[in-house]
Amino acid sequence: MTALNNRLAVNGLRLVWTVLAIWKANYVAWYEHVVFLRAVRQCVWPDHPQPVNDASFATHILIVADPQIIDHRSYPGRGATLTYVSQLLVDLNLRKSWRAALALDPDVVVFLGDMMDGGRFSMEDDEYERYYRRFKSIFPLDSKIPQYFIPGNHDTGLGVSTQFSEKAAARYISHFGPLNNRVSIANHSLVFLDAPGLADTEHRQSTPGEPIEFVRSVAKLQDPSPVVLFTHIPLSRPDGANCGPLRERGTIRRGTGFGYQNTLEGPASAFLLQSLNPSIIFSGDDHDYCEYIHAYTSQGKSRQAREVTVKSLSIYFRFFPPQALVPGSATHADSLCLLPDQLGIYLETYIPLLVLSIVLICLSNLRRTCFSRQARRHYDSPSSSNSPSYSPLTGDLRSRNDSRGYRSENDDVAEGLPHPTPSVSRKGSRPSVFADLRSFRASPTGDDWVGIHGSTCRVHFQLFRKPATTKSRGFIAGCLYDIRDTAAFPLTVFLVLSLWMFR
Repeated sequence: MTALNNRLAVNGLRLVWTVLAIWKANYVAWYEHVVFLRAVRQCVWPDHPQPVNDASFATHILIVADPQIIDHRSYPGRGATLTYVSQLLVDLNLRKSWRAALALDPDVVVFLGDMMDGGRFSMEDDEYERYYRRFKSIFPLDSKIPQYFIPGNHDTGLGVSTQFSEKAAARYISHFGPLNNRVSIANHSLVFLDAPGLADTEHRQSTPGEPIEFVRSVAKLQDPSPVVLFTHIPLSRPDGANCGPLRERGTIRRGTGFGYQNTLEGPASAFLLQSLNPSIIFSGDDHDYCEYIHAYTSQGKSRQAREVTVKSLSIYFRFFPPQALVPGSATHADSLCLLPDQLGIYLETYIPLLVLSIVLICLSNLRRTCFSRQARRHYDSPSSSNSPSYSPLTGDLRSRNDSRGYRSENDDVAEGLPHPTPSVSRKGSRPSVFADLRSFRASPTGDDWVGIHGSTCRVHFQLFRKPATTKSRGFIAGCLYDIRDTAAFPLTVFLVLSLWMFR
């Protein structure tokens, strides 16, 4: 009965984890689905009060920053298995976040760069195509919804390095569109800037649509529509400038490194502000939220431009995405929409469930090895007092009836008494744990087990010899086998479904 209960516990946990694996791999896990939908329902487009006749002109623009889907280059110090697991979890979270964001029914989608973490590196064309198809599979979008991209430093590179591909800019153009672009949407002029190209004009080779010439051409249009500027790299500001109460940590500071630059330089930022006179600026790259007001002078007038640095969409950076709105009037508004903390879901749901599963398995095996009913009945029965037991000190089998609490076989022979005989059990009954301990004749220093001998339970390792039955396993071995049996099938289902969806 104890072994049966143990198998019921293992099969029950296996069922729970299998259902969870199937749900999670298909992105419809009830818990996460409800959590993500609840978060999205709290996000409201910041529509301004408008006359009924103008309601149809309100245009909702979803802004996504730094999805930065990872590949084997993202964690160079990790093994292949751990890298795959990291990629799998990040991709799953991106899919759930994207699905939740699309529930808001945006009219336009803008990606603020760094679509692919390793897009700038040297690789074969086939590898880049697979990388790009993976991005598109994570972010599917109805062809009726316009989407626009701007390059990030992880897409086209920044600075000079032999690791960067000479084809990076050309690949970006052929897959995502022009490096610089301008479109008119809802009476606003949306300007999409190649910020890495602007920051790197001294090192980058000539490419179609150089950012400086592009900005000058937009300025010559003298379009009276409000300008919304999209740039991957934030504009320059004083070190330590306050980012507002929605910032999670620190601030944006000037700095450069391998393939990145935290902010545009002061002259480049002033050039953008004075040439475009943007009414609002959206930037990325920093992975955290930041609001800053730029004060500048243009055509002899003092002006201000608000810049919003958008959080990263990826769990890889532990920050989450906002949504933005550009209404079809002379004004615009934006709002931050935070999606759930995926790491918090793991820590608050999956990790406790894992710990609970291990505890239940251990308790089940502890009951099987130490607290079976048969063991208690045998120990409490009168016949058990005359049962022989093994003495680790003398190597003899002793009875409990001698004056010291034990009596050896040699003592009985010396007195002319016959050898003690074990009691005959009923047909079909099973020897208890305690009977097995007292009749155990193997040397306690045997090489196939290390254990604790006592009058209450049998707890031993059997790591090098597979026991014939579940009941004959010790506590530690039983736990390890049960954990394996519980996890093997759910993990297989999860990996197979994940591979099928990422094909």
